[in-house]
Formats: sequence, structure tokens, C-alpha cells
Amino acid sequence: MKRVAILLSVLLVPFIALAQKGLPSVEVKDIDGNTINVQSILDDGVPVILSFWYTTCKPCLQELGAINDAYVDWSEEADFKVVAVSTDDSRSSAKVKPMVGGRGWTDFTILLDENSDLKRAMNVQTQPTVFVLDRDGNIVYTHTGYTPGSEEELFDQILKLQ
Repeated sequence: MKRVAILLSVLLVPFIALAQKGLPSVEVKDIDGNTINVQSILDDGVPVILSFWYTTCKPCLQELGAINDAYVDWSEEADFKVVAVSTDDSRSSAKVKPMVGGRGWTDFTILLDENSDLKRAMNVQTQPTVFVLDRDGNIVYTHTGYTPGSEEELFDQILKLQ
């Protein structure tokens, strides 16, 4: 019986550690190349839609485009912000700023996770992955992949936090 308990604890402890409950304290860069702690996205005290994406991920771009299209209407009903975390590496991260500007994502906070430190800390396995964080940085909703219309669930979660 002791062996079973030990085996279970050895097998389960890594998974418990991976179960991220909130926003970790990780250094990333903003779109201008300044190093910041990701915890600073909580400084406004509002819920956050946190989206992990990269420049060649078509579903990522579709989802962020849909969020951008709805943002003005959503922001009239709720106080929140969108933080888009590019996981492009240092070779391709130069494409992020022009892409963001070209797509008109001016209302988003754009972060660069070139070494995937935040991606690993939040156990992001596939992209797009989107988290909804409450004003304290606790994860209240997670969703992976994108199908048209699924962005509405993000807004529903934001409305619950108002």
C-alpha cells in the first residue's frame, strides 16, 4: 500500500505543479523591446483576456481579429483589457510590430515571449490559447483553438467579472 501511495504522489505532483492557478511572475518584453514583469498587466485592476499567439498561426490571427472587431462594442459594456502574447522567437519577433499595426490591434497590449518562458509557466501546449483573468490575476476561464464565434464566450466570462 505504501508503494502505491508513493507511486501516486510521484506521478501526481508534477501535474499538480503544472496546474497554473494564476498569472506567474515572468519577465517578457513589450512591443517596444522593454523588459517588464507580466504581473504589471494587472496594474489597472481590470479583468484581462490573455491570448497566446504567433505570426504564422492562422487561427490565432482569426481569433485576435474577431476580438479586435468586437472590442469597441464590448468595451462599452465592460471594463477589461486584451493582452496578446506573441510566442514568436527572436528570429521572427521583428514581424510582430508591423503585423499588429497593419491589423489595427491598437487597443491591445502586445507582449513578446521570445524564449517561451511565460508560455511554459502557464503550461500553454497549443495555440491559440486564451485565458480570462480576474482583476487579481486568477485564471477563471481557459480555451484553446478557435472557431468563429467562440470569442463570445470570452466576453461572457468578462461580463461575469464586472
